Amino acid sequence: MNPQKQENLNEYRLQKLVTQINSQSTELAPLPILTTYKLHPRSIIFYAIEAINWFYCLRAIAKVIVVIVGLLLGFAILQAALKLIASVISMALLAGLVYLGYNFFVAGNSSQIKE
Repeated sequence: MNPQKQENLNEYRLQKLVTQINSQSTELAPLPILTTYKLHPRSIIFYAIEAINWFYCLRAIAKVIVVIVGLLLGFAILQAALKLIASVISMALLAGLVYLGYNFFVAGNSSQIKE
């Protein structure tokens, strides 16, 4: 084969490979990231969106486990809050009874002694 034809053939193949690479690189462009607005990294909404994104990236069994643990933790917090409220109410009732008992027994006797 003629060296000139061989060089032209090699150049043609090189140009063909370059066009293939260029056409493939445009097809494999990264997907655009959808951002509606920027959130401050320390806001509660930011952490909520991060948690939701993390949850949706989990596998099905991991989602079930996370939901069960979340429910158990939620019920434990609710139970603790209700116990705290019941304790505060009990302490208020006890303080009221102590105050009434003091007024009835101790303060009543001290006024009778002065007379």
